[in-house]
Amino acid sequence: MQLLHRKYSGNFLVDLLGKWKESEYSGQSVPVGGIAYYVTAPSSLADMAANPFHALFYLVFMLMACALFSKTWIEVSGSSARDVAKQLKVDT
Repeated sequence: MQLLHRKYSGNFLVDLLGKWKESEYSGQSVPVGGIAYYVTAPSSLADMAANPFHALFYLVFMLMACALFSKTWIEVSGSSARDVAKQLKVDT
């Protein structure tokens, strides 16, 4: 996304994905707007207090992503309750 921002920074869709700015301290690019900003963890407790919507959005996003990943993992690995019950019936 950073590459898109560097090359097409005036484009509406690219700006919707994320706006980036160089950090004063580390010299790295950090997201300051767009979707990239909201799916990036807040940097400190002070940042969370200053922008609670960002912290709440990040928390909900991470919980939903983890739940979706775990549900998919259980289905793909064959360790769902139905699969385990079938295995127990066959083994006994």
